[in-house]
Amino acid sequence: MTRNTWKVTTITTTPEIFPGPLDFSNVGRSLKEDIWSLEIIRIDKFKDNKKLKIDSPPSGGGPGMILRADVVIPIIMNIREKGDKRPIIIPAPRGRRYEQEVARGLIKEDGIIIICGRFEGIDQRIVEATGATELSIGDYILTNGDIAAISIIDSCVRLLDGVINTKESISNESYENGLLEHPQYTLPRNYEGHQIPPILLTGNHKDIKSWRLKKSMEITKKHRPDLLRKYKKIIAKNDS
Repeated sequence: MTRNTWKVTTITTTPEIFPGPLDFSNVGRSLKEDIWSLEIIRIDKFKDNKKLKIDSPPSGGGPGMILRADVVIPIIMNIREKGDKRPIIIPAPRGRRYEQEVARGLIKEDGIIIICGRFEGIDQRIVEATGATELSIGDYILTNGDIAAISIIDSCVRLLDGVINTKESISNESYENGLLEHPQYTLPRNYEGHQIPPILLTGNHKDIKSWRLKKSMEITKKHRPDLLRKYKKIIAKNDS
């Protein structure tokens, strides 16, 4: 059975940002092949040549401007009235950490709806009224949610069937098995004294697999010891 197109809807004040990098490589090809689709809904700043108030100062005082609930919620309600039940995502630094496991869960849905915030943030009533999930792509701040949205979309789309031709390429990547990825090498074998580790040239797949696991654990211990601790707990549980 052929799967329906995985549909992405972005709600944004800057639609010109999209598709941006999503229009290139395997992700861009799969967009043209209708493996996934991209709908862009503009939050209008003008109507009948009159400027609309889409943001206001924070209630209680403070810097910046807040995206208004009475601007965004009607857009979502219009989508829901058509029977669309896709999960709603809001990129936000305070949100749940976005991880590979979350991406794998999202691709099981019919697609996603992303509300791209700007300014100082969005009215909390948007989150509450729509049942949106706030996701953080890292412990840092961006100028707008569109950039984070592109990262989330890309990470999901590449997991869809038909986007990445070699499934092994995905299964061997960082986070897929709980560890960071091992080092990768290719030709030439020797470049100005820098050589490919000899074990990778032996053809002994068992030894190569063991070497890669060892290197993955070393790199994970160095950069993400929290992941290594989690990995070891899972292994110990499976062995018990």
